[in-house]
Amino acid sequence: MKTGFHAIALDYDGTLTEGDRPSTEVLDALRAARQEGRRMILVTGRILAELREVFPEVDDEFDAIVAENGAVIATCDGVMEVVSPVATELSRALAHRDIPVRSGRVIVACDGAHETAVFEEVRRLGIDAQLVRNRAALMVMPSGVTKATGLLEVLGELGVSSHCTLAVGDAENDLPLLDACETGVAVANAVERLQERADLVLGEPDGRGVVELLRGPVVAGTQRVPVARRHLDLGRDAAGRSVRLPSSHVNLLVSGGSGAGKSYLVGMVVEQLAQQRYSVLVVDREGDHIGLGSRRGIVVLGGVPTPPPVEEVITLLGHRFGSVVLDLSLLGPVEQDAYVATLLPSVLDLRRACGSPHWLVFDEAHAVMGALDFGELTEPVPGGGSLFATYRPQDLSAEVRAGLDAVIWLAGVGEGADDAIETVVSGLPGTSASVEITQELGLGEAVLFDTQGGAPVTFQLGERLADHIRHWHRYTDAELPRERAFYFGMHGRDGIARNVREFHRGLRRIPEPILRGHARRGDLSRWIEQVLQARQLAAFVGRLEADLTLGSRPEPDVRARLLTAIERHYLERLPRRS
Repeated sequence: MKTGFHAIALDYDGTLTEGDRPSTEVLDALRAARQEGRRMILVTGRILAELREVFPEVDDEFDAIVAENGAVIATCDGVMEVVSPVATELSRALAHRDIPVRSGRVIVACDGAHETAVFEEVRRLGIDAQLVRNRAALMVMPSGVTKATGLLEVLGELGVSSHCTLAVGDAENDLPLLDACETGVAVANAVERLQERADLVLGEPDGRGVVELLRGPVVAGTQRVPVARRHLDLGRDAAGRSVRLPSSHVNLLVSGGSGAGKSYLVGMVVEQLAQQRYSVLVVDREGDHIGLGSRRGIVVLGGVPTPPPVEEVITLLGHRFGSVVLDLSLLGPVEQDAYVATLLPSVLDLRRACGSPHWLVFDEAHAVMGALDFGELTEPVPGGGSLFATYRPQDLSAEVRAGLDAVIWLAGVGEGADDAIETVVSGLPGTSASVEITQELGLGEAVLFDTQGGAPVTFQLGERLADHIRHWHRYTDAELPRERAFYFGMHGRDGIARNVREFHRGLRRIPEPILRGHARRGDLSRWIEQVLQARQLAAFVGRLEADLTLGSRPEPDVRARLLTAIERHYLERLPRRS
């Protein structure tokens, strides 16, 4: 398979041809595209039997046919009616009014001049149907059926995602078709409304325009077409305007000092991609993103010392509609590198075959540079992209940095911030001004840099849909180094906690004098803030420590509130795993 779109969905009348049959030049272009490995799908309002009568070899020229405006599909497995036919009494009623009609397997068709009479009969008979215009023609169809619904059925059968599909049309009934695909194209002779909604309008009409498109850079994936219909909402600028990025054809770097909120932003992006039914693979080295498992369509794998088999990950991603968070937090760095290096070639093979996963997301991306060749990840992918999150962008490969379309820098002066910002802005125009912008960021703010030279945009981060706790699973189940553990009592005489579960268990068991001593010194809140990096929880625990020290709350009440706060913040919120 060449790079570019995996499937092309083409309307027939007014798009492929102005007559009953496409020209030889059009057919040659269709055959060449199929030889490249692209699936060619005909999507037409015509009745299938009538189409086969005037174009007998139509089934041989396409991988599948969607006929009767989405109500009938034809594949190598045969012909299938997607819905029940329109009630037969409608045809009889229209014949009594001397209106010529043609009945397909599902639809009833006639001249658009009879629209008022047809509507009257549909209403009189109480038929659940819709009237669809196709230039001068009129179709009566079951409600809810469109070219888009029929195409999605066919794509499911062919194993291709709609995000890897380009659609071309010319008339009003092609609007749902173009909306359903990643990129919608109108031929030059298309009706005005379709041209307004299309992502791209061709310079030539009908078949000539299609030939130019199939042989050009858009289908090959080397020319990007902006798609305003799908975007990522990052937050709001100072004027309250939405700050957005396209949902596809993007290579994005998210950077900032340690603890700046990179994982929060990455999770927000993944949530929105999943909502838009993009398939995403998140390589999560620290366990920051397992909270995404609460969102529809996202499965969390891993979180155990033995990672899931590569075949299991590939099978899930091969469904094309789901996303996977791969939690590697309980593996050591060497084991993580080896596993990702084994997994990635299979993922890229799958992506070439069916387009899934559309997005590849690498958190702590600097840590896997030695195990991977990222050059292929920055090649243009219609319907997808790559995201690299790291506080050490200087450790990314030259290929990755050269292939970036946008960079988001988050506020924060944590570990590595100075070196990181120098790397981020080094290739941008106005380097000193860009550094100044990052230094003026406040809490919860970020700046979006366009690597192609657009003006930087400062914005306040948007809201997450799922709960986000940094290094969630690593802190609840994995073991921290002994120097970062919590020691109950003098030198750990009353126990040592090397994760949140052990900390919670120790708080429940230690004697009252030991708890009071820790509270008086602020040991509990300090450990939560410095080690777990949970500032809000640390602030709440600090208030409880003060209450116990000052005697404003009894010890049993303080202990109970401490335990409940930790349970709600961590232990009760762990999502189910696959």
